[in-house]
Amino acid sequence: MRSAHLSRRLYESVLSLAMVAVIAPLAAGAAGNSPNAADPAGSGDATEARVVLAPNSAFEQEVRSADGALIEAIADNDALAAASLLSSEFAWIDRDGRSRTKSDVVNRIVLLSAGPDTNMRLRIYGRLALLTGRHLLSPDNAPAFFARVWIRQPSGWRLLLYQETAAADFSAKNARYGISRARWPAGCDNPCRSLPYKPLSSEAQEIVAAFMADQKASYDGDAAAERWILGDDVLFVTPDRPRPMHKEERLAEMDNFVHALPADPPPAVASMALWAFGNAAVMSADEESLSGQKLCTTRVWTRRDGRWQLTFSQQTVVQ
Repeated sequence: MRSAHLSRRLYESVLSLAMVAVIAPLAAGAAGNSPNAADPAGSGDATEARVVLAPNSAFEQEVRSADGALIEAIADNDALAAASLLSSEFAWIDRDGRSRTKSDVVNRIVLLSAGPDTNMRLRIYGRLALLTGRHLLSPDNAPAFFARVWIRQPSGWRLLLYQETAAADFSAKNARYGISRARWPAGCDNPCRSLPYKPLSSEAQEIVAAFMADQKASYDGDAAAERWILGDDVLFVTPDRPRPMHKEERLAEMDNFVHALPADPPPAVASMALWAFGNAAVMSADEESLSGQKLCTTRVWTRRDGRWQLTFSQQTVVQ
């Protein structure tokens, strides 16, 4: 589980990062890829999406180059080269749900070593890039899903979050079940109505509101509301499934459970950090179900048509 120090440090830094992202767009603007600050309604969002999602975009080449350089540095145990590609706020969530900071791994960069990446998928949202896939973990060759979240800074692309969910986790009980129905609460407070996190910027408030609406829709079995919140390209990586789940699978699952009342509450948020980068944002949270199962969860949000939508969610069980 991530340390209290990391949670505090991320919490304290998130609002300044969000404000920097809003007030001072990075150098990407010179290439026509920065969000249009004068157009919060979303017309600028559509233009940005068309530019950065082009198959041969410059951003795609930059991200793949940075990611390849990082993998090479890890393979060579080159701590200096690897450190230059990690954000100062970098965190690695390993297969056991333990969170390590940049200082924790920079002199033990070999900890990040794994087998060749396969089934790779790169999605770019302005200054944020999400690279997902599968690989075998060292030293036991355990299969795992991974997500690497890259952010574009003035000095280039830097890795912000790296999360792995091992296939062994699939034997764990679903974090949203496992306690007697007699002990279920009458409703969902945290995370449906309240959180131990206070967003100060208007942008952060919108993202947190979208997150809480998503959790409430899930709890209420409101597939119509959930469809509105989820992006068409959303992907869920959960510790109880052998493969990622897509939007329609998620909605079908909700429909199957809507008649099985009382509904089970989603895991409560223990701590949260949020980074906003124009039209994309990263949310990292420590969560705990009523059964006591702890989770580390990474979510990626994207602003489209004037609203924030969930486009990625990955959970790792804390062992």
